[in-house]
Amino acid sequence: MARDWREDRIAELEATVETQRQTIARLEATVETQRQTIARLEATVEAQRATVITLEARIRELEAQLKSNSGNSSRPPSTDPPGAPPPAPPKRTGRRPGAQPGHRRMQRPLVPPERVTRTQVVKPSVCRRCGKPLVGDDPEPHRHQVIELPKVVATVEEYQLHTLHCEHCGVSTRATLPPGVPTMQFGPRLQAMVSLSSGDYGMSKRQIERVVEDFFEIPIALGSISKLEQSTSEAIAAPVEQVAQAIHHEPRVHADETGWSESGKRAWLWVAVAITAPLALFLVRVRRGAEVAKELLGAAFAGILISDRWSAYEWVDVTRRQICWAHLLRQFRGFQNLGPEAAPIGRALEVLTETMFHQWHCIRDGTLSRAAFQAWMEPLRKEVVARLEDGQNCSVRKVAGRCREILALEPALWTFVETEGVEPTNNAAERALRPAVLWRKRSFGTKSPNGSLFVGRILTVVTTLRLQQRNVLDYLTAACQAFLDGRPAPSLLHD
Repeated sequence: MARDWREDRIAELEATVETQRQTIARLEATVETQRQTIARLEATVEAQRATVITLEARIRELEAQLKSNSGNSSRPPSTDPPGAPPPAPPKRTGRRPGAQPGHRRMQRPLVPPERVTRTQVVKPSVCRRCGKPLVGDDPEPHRHQVIELPKVVATVEEYQLHTLHCEHCGVSTRATLPPGVPTMQFGPRLQAMVSLSSGDYGMSKRQIERVVEDFFEIPIALGSISKLEQSTSEAIAAPVEQVAQAIHHEPRVHADETGWSESGKRAWLWVAVAITAPLALFLVRVRRGAEVAKELLGAAFAGILISDRWSAYEWVDVTRRQICWAHLLRQFRGFQNLGPEAAPIGRALEVLTETMFHQWHCIRDGTLSRAAFQAWMEPLRKEVVARLEDGQNCSVRKVAGRCREILALEPALWTFVETEGVEPTNNAAERALRPAVLWRKRSFGTKSPNGSLFVGRILTVVTTLRLQQRNVLDYLTAACQAFLDGRPAPSLLHD
């Protein structure tokens, strides 16, 4: 019996539906595949966007490094490349260059008559107008003095040490040098001059060799110069140790450190300066950690420390610290090279810092009372903290990190406001380090621990005496002579 045409139609429709169902399944699978592809592409785009943001930030950092100099970072001026912009000129005050009205005129005073070596009387012979002869004396003649150096030839003392033969036992005995006579061929003043030439005047050993021979007609070997430096180092060891102990008990100390080289390896030159004493202590160490800072300041240091934010000083309580605002000002200027988001933060902090310095100069000059200064600083402190809080939320990681570090030490930003005698900058330590930095650039450091010991000791003596306005050559001569005599060296502590 033939199938009903309706059944055939139903079968055809079912086959068509099945075909369409399979087509739909394939389309759904294709859509899912495309959806996954789109998701992968979106993830790739997002990753590439993040990479672009990271690279843009890195480019800004590298560009900022290229623009980095001593004016917008913590780098010292000695590291500025030749193409670095010069320091910003001081703001114009409207005053003419030179001495200002009311300035006391400074003239070289005449040497008193008892110090005059030779006097020559000069009288005019004829009148400068009519040519007639002139006679008589001027009761108050104009005095003109010419100061000249005589030719200096070193004195030479010869000690003839006789060797005598004993007729009883047959032993020969040679005389020994008298007490206080150096075993080397150079006396204490020449030794002091050689040590001062390298430790303060920045002369190389070859330059010292030439100066000693040209000025005093004394031949000296390079090795002898090194031996004289080491002998001087031993002579001033005890006074330098006295300075170290005194620094530990000072109420206010400035501290800083800079790179050095010892035996071709990385080392650090540390300095602590007490202005009120006044004293300065230098150390050369191969480390830059807290253990050296404790050696420099004393582990029980209870005074106020003025320094930068270097982590080696973190053991000093934040309430007894003053962070250097000159370092902060340079970093705030550096923020402005790190992109459009960081620039407004850096500029705002720079303006606030410059405003603070203006007011500080007024209180230092006596034109503003401390009470008025403290009242004026309250709103400025709040504004600085607010800008730093904005900075720690900045998308530029370097700015955010710096602002977080500064906020962690926020109480140490304002110690100078409440405590008299505390400066807002660490200029005292930086000024003390500057000659040492020039020494390092000339000599490339030291070649041995003994050389580093001499550097620390001679810089301590020279800087301390300069702060006390004492004659360095006279002191070193006395210290070297005392060492020869077996006596204690003169003290470096201010009377």
